[in-house]
Formats: sequence, C-alpha cells, structure tokens
Amino acid sequence: MSKISKEAFEYLNKLRQNPQIAIPKLQEHLKLFKGNILYKPGEIPLQTNEGPKVVNECISFLQNQKPVGVLSWSKGLEFAARDHVKDTGPKGVTGHTGTDGSSMSDRVERYGEWNMTIGENISYGQQTGEDVIIQLIIDDGVSSRGHRKNCFKSEFGTVGIFDGDHKQFGTQCVFDFAGAYEDKANLNAGGNQKQEGYPKKESGQSGPQMQQREQGGGSAKSQSKDPDEKIVKDAFDYLNQVRQNPTLAIPKLQELMKLFKGSILYKPGEIPLQTNEGTKVIQELIVFLQKQQPLHPLTYEKGLEQACIDHVNDTGPKGVCGHTGTDGSSLSDRIERYGEWNGKIGENISYGQKNGEDVIIQLLIDDGVGSRGHRKNCFSPDFLLVGIASGDHKQYQTQCVFDFAGEFTPKGAQGQKPKAQQYQQQAQNMKDQMKNMMLGGKGGNVGNYAHQNEEEEKLPPGCVSVSTSTQITIKNGQKSTKITKTYKFKDGSTKTQVQSLTEG
Repeated sequence: MSKISKEAFEYLNKLRQNPQIAIPKLQEHLKLFKGNILYKPGEIPLQTNEGPKVVNECISFLQNQKPVGVLSWSKGLEFAARDHVKDTGPKGVTGHTGTDGSSMSDRVERYGEWNMTIGENISYGQQTGEDVIIQLIIDDGVSSRGHRKNCFKSEFGTVGIFDGDHKQFGTQCVFDFAGAYEDKANLNAGGNQKQEGYPKKESGQSGPQMQQREQGGGSAKSQSKDPDEKIVKDAFDYLNQVRQNPTLAIPKLQELMKLFKGSILYKPGEIPLQTNEGTKVIQELIVFLQKQQPLHPLTYEKGLEQACIDHVNDTGPKGVCGHTGTDGSSLSDRIERYGEWNGKIGENISYGQKNGEDVIIQLLIDDGVGSRGHRKNCFSPDFLLVGIASGDHKQYQTQCVFDFAGEFTPKGAQGQKPKAQQYQQQAQNMKDQMKNMMLGGKGGNVGNYAHQNEEEEKLPPGCVSVSTSTQITIKNGQKSTKITKTYKFKDGSTKTQVQSLTEG
C-alpha cells in the first residue's frame, strides 16, 4: 500500500466514525476561493463548477451525518483498483470504464466474490490521501453526490485502494468498495490467482447499488408483465401526441407548477418530493415546447420492447438504477439480442411514476439532468422506432424503460437490408467502442463514447485539460463521425473544436 492510499484509507475511516472532523479543513478551503476559482498555494488556479456553495453544503451535510462503521482492507479489491489505474493512467483516460471495455464489476470479479453491494470512486490530481478524500466528499459538479454517498455508505464493509500516475491530471486514486468480499483462493502478491474456472455471479454497478444478489430467474417473457399493459400504451400514445404537437403538454405543466412550495413538489396523495431545480426547469421546458417543431410519430417495435423487458426484469427486483444491467450489459447489448439496429439508438428510464402521461412529463422536465438527455431523446428526429416496458422497482416502486432506434431488423426477419450486411464488421467495431459510451446524463443519445486511444497532442498555450467526445451515425449506408474537443484554460475559459468525417 502506497503512502497516498494508506493516508486515504485511514482518513476515510476516521471520517466515517466522526464526520465532523473534516469541517475545519473545509472552512480553511473556503478561504482559498475568489469567485468560483480555487487558489491553492503552489498549484494552478482551478475553475470549479459550484465554487464555495458546494463546500458550505458539504459542511452542512457533515454536521448532520451519523457515524457509520469502519471499512476493512481487501487485497482483491485493491488489485481491482490497481488494474484500472494501470490501464487508464498512462493513456489519460477518465471514468469507470476500462479501455478494454471492463466495468467496475468485471474488475472486482477477477479477484474474488462480492456480496450485497459494490461501488467505485475515482479522484484525480490530488497529492495526499487527505486531499483525495476531501475532493470526493465535496463532490463538486456531481449533482447526485455519488462519491460522497459512497464514502458514507453504511452498507459498505470493505474497500481496496490504489493510486498512481495519470497522463492528464498527474495522479489518480481508485477506491473499490463492497458490502462483503471474499478473495479468490491462492491470490498472490502480484494479483494473480492459481485457481481457474471461478464461478461468475450476477453483479451490480456503481451509483445506486443493488442491496442483495438474486440467483436464477427464468426468461424475460416468463417474468414480464403484459407488454400491452395500460401504462406502456398510455406512455406510447402520449409521447407521440407530444412529438406531433409539442405545446399539448403546456397546460399540464402549468398546473404542476402550482403544486410547488419552493423546490418541493406536493402532489396530492403522494410524499412531498424535493426536486433539484424546482419550477425553474418547468418554465424552461414550457419555453422549449413553444419553440419545438412538430415531429413524425414513432412506430412501436416488439424487438425493442423485449430489450426493455430484459432491463426491467433484471434491475427492478434488485433496486438497481441506470443503463448498465447487473450482468454488465449495455443498451446495445440488450437490443442486439433481438435484432440488428442501424442509424442511432438511445434509452430513457423513468422511476416512480404511476401512469404513462406522468412518465412522459417526468422525462420531458428532466429535473437535475444538465444535458436534458431524456428530453432530447423524446424529441430526436433521428428516432423512428420505440419499444417500452414497465414494471416494479424495489427502490422506487415503478420503472418504465424506453429503447429508441432509427432502424431495427428483428432476428430471423427475411430481406435484411444490404447496407446492414455491408457494415457488419463496422457495426461490430462500433459495438466494442460503445462499451465505453456515455448516455447523455441519465438518458442521452447513445453514440457518444470516451475517445480513449487518441494520439498524444500538443495542447494550446495556457491549456490545463482537454476532453473529447465522439458521435458515430450510420444513415443510408454512410458513416458520419463527429469529434468534439473542449479545451479548458488556466483562466477558466474554454474553447471547442469540432471535426466531422464522412465515409461511404
């Protein structure tokens, strides 16, 4: 265990037992701000997202946080964290997906068997273990405060930590948590195991984690509700009505605004809901709908519906949220079980709504999702098809999954499109790349993935970081690639460069 990892482990456990110990350090941290820029002695000034506001919010959180149990050290989890550091650090890659497409659960399962729940935190650019933990609990720019929640999650009982160099940010430190973890037999100091054929189990994903494992289970059809149930039909009908007449939803939104007191929504007969943006986001949506041009309706596709059913049946009973299945499956994996897609695909997931109209209203409002990815999917002109499934959810009672596509050919269908055959190998390459895709907030368009193998480039003078996103679209047999690079400079300014390539 290196010095940074040891310090981080010890300070995290002190903080879990006495959350208030970090408050004096945070108060000193506040004195280093000028506006939203943090001036730490001897370091390049850092343009933050939220400035002192998030630090004050963290102090308030710590004042109310109850002590939780200490974490034990796991060698297997340390090796999982080490793999990610050694994989992503030399390439300057960020995020939880490895350059080989591995997820956090894939790495954790290389070295042992976990139970109850798992999660992962990654810190960048910090020089001491204490600063690593402070960065994670402040969680600047992360609206869900997922890193902070992991640090204080009472269900976690064990952790492995590994730190190392990072090409872009200088350093990184990876934490892999588990509720319980059993190392593989004969795990040696190098992180290898002599035992072969270790049984693989169902796995969870970071974010809201599953609280227990559930083995077995039948096919999606045997477990699913009737796909023609009312909530699905109502959601499909209302989505198409709003696509063809966007202003249709405005009266309902105006009535919804009357139910707010501050940022809390008081719907009759329901528990008051603390929202992220209050009525401001609804007003913004109304303006959007007033300007939005009518679109063609979507056609219902049973193959896409089956992909949605799989995700509902997989994640609902476990209370898992997000677009990654507990088996590590992505949206494209699930869709490709039932056919071949072309053009563009995307996925929306709604939680906690009791009727189809409220599902669509929730997705259109898109509270707390800066990219408005769910709303964009609802109004994307690139989508022609949709499948929908709803079901129970352990944490939020209900969930409703939408899978969209530009084109879709079911497996076994006659007369498959020649262009799909022409791009068969290309589509397989895209599938590999899409293991690392980003879904636009919680539900944006599929096709944006982390560009992980770009050649080293010379940064402009004064540039402190560069981020890259790539979007690939195949339409009418022609492949289009759009590469967007955003450069961040010392003074907090940014510059965006867009490159478009067309093939075929």
